[in-house]
Amino acid sequence: MANVKVMSHHTGGQVRDMEGSTPGELAQQMDLTLSGTVIYVDEGEAKASQQLTDGQVVSFQRSKVASGK
Repeated sequence: MANVKVMSHHTGGQVRDMEGSTPGELAQQMDLTLSGTVIYVDEGEAKASQQLTDGQVVSFQRSKVASGK
């Protein structure tokens, strides 16, 4: 398990220290749905299954939905 910092639009952007192996596991711990959410690890977009290492920053952000216009 990695010790990481986690930010989420679900929690108003507050940073919290958490332990987990993947972003998906962290989302489950926080009881977050990943529908309509983009995951970032450090500066890059990531999959829910990406393996994490100590010190990384994981961010859950709303995906930007383009209008049909």
